[in-house]
Amino acid sequence: MDYVDSVLEDVSGGGGGDGMEEAVWGLVEVGALEEVGAQRVLATQGRQARAAQLAQVLGKTPVGSAMPSPPFARSARDTTRRAPLGFVEDGSGAFFFSLAAAIGATTTMRAKVSRTAHTDRLLIVPSAPGIVLQSVQVGDEEQLLSAGAPVELYSVDALTDTLPDNFSPLGPALDFVVVLFNTTAAAVTGTIGIKAAVDR
Repeated sequence: MDYVDSVLEDVSGGGGGDGMEEAVWGLVEVGALEEVGAQRVLATQGRQARAAQLAQVLGKTPVGSAMPSPPFARSARDTTRRAPLGFVEDGSGAFFFSLAAAIGATTTMRAKVSRTAHTDRLLIVPSAPGIVLQSVQVGDEEQLLSAGAPVELYSVDALTDTLPDNFSPLGPALDFVVVLFNTTAAAVTGTIGIKAAVDR
């Protein structure tokens, strides 16, 4: 028992370095202590190897540092999603249209995208009836067969139509342009927007 106390004292730093360190190491080489020491070394090496493998799998993140974002938090640029797009009125820069109280008054709404989008739903919400579409263009390509289509074709009530509007693709260098025409003598305001499929 005195010998064990002496060894513990040397290990804790109280032995003064009189050769007892060699005695402690000698214990690892004797009998069952050698097996126990080897098992501890193997267990430590195993933990270190598993930690290294985990760090490699997680993008070489060191153990104890912040975990990286999980894969589902990021998406590749070829992932197609639906997204809304708003319009700006020419001249005023407002996000709504305003038609003067005069028959024949027009206004032009424009929308831009940062990457190619496939528009499948146009929605126009006027404050009063009597507005018609004079033109709908993607770039310089006209989408209407002829001018004068009522905006009700693209109103809230038209959302029951399950078929997509399927306009021409809208590229980053192109404008989606809608020209509205007032057929009444009253001022009309409203909002306009689209939904499109885009890779993002």
